[in-house]
Amino acid sequence: MNQHVYFNILDGQELPFSQHLHHEYALVTPIFQDDNSTVHRAGRICDWFDEHSHTLLHLDWPEKSPDLNPIENLWDMLEQRVKRRNQHPASW
Repeated sequence: MNQHVYFNILDGQELPFSQHLHHEYALVTPIFQDDNSTVHRAGRICDWFDEHSHTLLHLDWPEKSPDLNPIENLWDMLEQRVKRRNQHPASW
C-alpha cells in the first residue's frame, strides 16, 4: 500500500463513516488510530487528518515502544504466570 491508496481509503471510506457517526451521535467524536508506518506518516496523510480533526480524532501511536503497546504488557503478564505455574519445589 502507498500513501495514495491509503488517502483514497481515508477520504472515500473512513471520512463518510466518521461523519455518519459524528452526526448520528452528536456527543461522540470517532477516534482513529494507526501505526507509525511510513505510509501513515506521509505529509499528505497528516494534512488530511489535520483538515478533518473536527470530525475525527486521530491518536498518534507511540513509536516502537513496548511499554506503551498494550499487547506487549499482556504477553509479559502471561509469561510470568506460566513461569510461576511451572516452578517445582526445591526438594525435587
